[in-house]
Amino acid sequence: MNERHRYVFVVILHNYLLIMYISTYILTYNSSKYIDEILYQVSKFSDEIVVVDSGSTDGTLEILKKRDNVCLLNRNFDNFKNQRNFAASKCKYDWLFFVDSDEIPDNILVESLLEFKRQKFVPPEKVFSFSRKWVVMGRTIHSLYPVESPDNVVRLFNKSIVSFDENSNLVHETLGGYSQRETLAGTINHRTFETKAEIYRKIEQYTSIAARDMILRGRSISYTKMIFDPPAAFVKWFFFKKGFLDGKVGIILGKYAYRYTKEKYCKALELVNKKRV
Repeated sequence: MNERHRYVFVVILHNYLLIMYISTYILTYNSSKYIDEILYQVSKFSDEIVVVDSGSTDGTLEILKKRDNVCLLNRNFDNFKNQRNFAASKCKYDWLFFVDSDEIPDNILVESLLEFKRQKFVPPEKVFSFSRKWVVMGRTIHSLYPVESPDNVVRLFNKSIVSFDENSNLVHETLGGYSQRETLAGTINHRTFETKAEIYRKIEQYTSIAARDMILRGRSISYTKMIFDPPAAFVKWFFFKKGFLDGKVGIILGKYAYRYTKEKYCKALELVNKKRV
């Protein structure tokens, strides 16, 4: 067997023996409501499940500790980008799938990932996305600032190439480093905001991170934007993004867009003013 034949033989043998492994990670904080259902679904295709908790007090940890197939870690939360990168660094396999702790994959998505694992080779620069439907107060909606519903989100990627890099926002973060993208069959059902109280808590948390992100990125911040952008956000998301079709929930989410935008600018201006003192 000459050198060329030996090389071809090794490549064929490698591809034949290659097994696609998937690590799944989930970020949790007081996530007891849906975590069992999520773990049930992701256990069907995951070779490893890593959960990074940031201080749950509602029984989430007790549920997770009963699962032999879950690697439970703790990390104080600073922002979503850093939390996700930490979780990825703790996963042993290069191919990563992730969901939030209120996102439930359906059975078609599970089958898509099982089919993915049957492949012998997938380019590491390729990512895979799924449809995501947003459910607010029990109703499937048309939009929720800053996304439409359903949207299409990347949830499967190879961490050797792809990551939440320096170009990603700290909140509503995006992956970078890939050159190919394919949408697989299946849906992630995002059951967010069961009550108005949850909406207000999210506004407080997300706008604090978004304000810091605006400062870090040198985004334009002014009192003019604080005055005019919030009503513009309401008009955009309630009328143009079809929030009005969602009835009472749509009105609540239109107000959410208004308040989120206003709070974001208020906090950013406060940070700017503190630096000047």
